[in-house]
Amino acid sequence: MKWLSRFRFSLVNVRAYSLTSSEMVKPILGYWNKRGRVEPIRYLLHYKNVDFEDKRYIFGKDEWKKVKFTLGFDFPNLPYYIDGDTKLTQSVAILRYLAGKYDLDGKDEKQKLRIIVAEQQSIDFREALRRFVNREDYDSARDEFIKTTIPAMFKMWVKFPWRPLFHAKTFDYFPTLKSYHSRIKDLPGVQKYLNSDSFRQWPIFNPQAKFGGSGEEPKQA
Repeated sequence: MKWLSRFRFSLVNVRAYSLTSSEMVKPILGYWNKRGRVEPIRYLLHYKNVDFEDKRYIFGKDEWKKVKFTLGFDFPNLPYYIDGDTKLTQSVAILRYLAGKYDLDGKDEKQKLRIIVAEQQSIDFREALRRFVNREDYDSARDEFIKTTIPAMFKMWVKFPWRPLFHAKTFDYFPTLKSYHSRIKDLPGVQKYLNSDSFRQWPIFNPQAKFGGSGEEPKQA
């Protein structure tokens, strides 16, 4: 019966090898070659030192269209995240999945609710700026936007590190936020990412945006 024991031992080894091989497959984060909605996800992954593939699609090319309906998503779109059998689209869904996986989604129900509220508020801020930089009257309305809209938003809080590019003195009037921004940048995983070749400060939005699009990155906006 030695052959039977050896056979069983071989099966165990095969199963163990298959499991190990599956676990070794890197998660894939797919998005356009810009910051946009996916940058918070990149920050989170680098903060937790996740070894992942940062798949970036080029605007104006058909590479995304060619694979869009072949990856097995319920709602094919960018960004997407593939983690083994888990396949997600929608940036907030991806963030929530990762927050849960890496214990960043709150210790109790009260914290979880506060995180959800902050999440939705941050989306409102982001969308307000996204809509503005795509307006036809962007150039003439920019000064008023900086004078009135940004301070109103920042009286609550701010999340996005690219806002100083839009207006260099953004944080000067909000020292608490400036300190928070610095602490996030100084997190070891985030700092390593910001200093790497993978990090791109520009572009932020789609090519047609009046700011953060296909134009040159401002030295000081």
